[in-house]
Amino acid sequence: MYREFELLKELSFFKHLPQERLESSSLLWTARTLRAGENLWWQGQPAEEFAFICSGKLTVHIADEDIAEITVGEMLGEAGVFTKEQRNASVSALEDSELLCLPMTHLETLRGSHSDIYDLILDQCLNRMALRVQEMGRKIARLARGDSPIPERKTETAFGKFWKRLTGSNNQIPASAMTALRKLPKLKEASKDSLIQIISAMTPHKVDKGTPIFLEADPGDSVFLLADGCVDVKRNVRGGKSERLASLYTGAIFGTGSLLLRERRNAACVASANTDCWVYEMDLSAHRSLTGEAGRLWRESLVAALAFQLRSADNRLIVLKRGKPSMSDYDKIRGGLEGYQGG
Repeated sequence: MYREFELLKELSFFKHLPQERLESSSLLWTARTLRAGENLWWQGQPAEEFAFICSGKLTVHIADEDIAEITVGEMLGEAGVFTKEQRNASVSALEDSELLCLPMTHLETLRGSHSDIYDLILDQCLNRMALRVQEMGRKIARLARGDSPIPERKTETAFGKFWKRLTGSNNQIPASAMTALRKLPKLKEASKDSLIQIISAMTPHKVDKGTPIFLEADPGDSVFLLADGCVDVKRNVRGGKSERLASLYTGAIFGTGSLLLRERRNAACVASANTDCWVYEMDLSAHRSLTGEAGRLWRESLVAALAFQLRSADNRLIVLKRGKPSMSDYDKIRGGLEGYQGG
């Protein structure tokens, strides 16, 4: 316990916590040493823990392609643990390293017994994942050739404005945010009171088909929930083209990067050419005002949204580099075992 407590004290985002709070939680953590070249996790392996790097350096790789390096003070493995999904990439030590690990089951204990520490970890996780999504987007933009023109914001004609007034299309009843929120894993079983608190912090908008909700490089400090329709996520690349990164459907959350990092939009989000959309917007002030269980559930949902974006970006990057998707490292290992048959 003593070593774990000393390592916890060295993490900068815990520095304002009372020492007794850290010490009482240190039994939940485990210090672990990795030798250079040793693997920590395999891509495709069930996620059972996450970690902070206390010394050394690790590399993240998919199908023998190095996609990132992680250094002292950084978090790793958080996406799989918070979403309870398989590892999206393999991780190994570039040099002798010391880690502070927390099993998934102990994270749930921490949520109930040390919510102040859990919330700090959750915020650290969100910022870490948002930065990774941003960096992956840059890498894709450097490699992609583009599959469509760069999205543009169209000026509405006087007739279009008149038609909306005449038909009352601007006054339609918004699609249900409650239904959309229930599609998120962390909110399926949430209390109605928690969902109402989240919805009360949002503003609904109708978006006509083919219309950008925002464009790449737009300023913004808000996040969106897609309540109805389909949204295409596009990143500008060379030659005046854009690369479609993903298509989003009801229950998707997008725009998290600008909300968390307070930076310009790193991709365009455009209503599909085939359908109008309803989105609910939450700005930074409303996001910060969500506290307690509702705020915690909302932030956990943002983690799930960022995890989806990371998986999509990782897969797209590997396809751009290798020309095809790859089998996970974990499945390669299991495939070599007698009696295993992949399916």
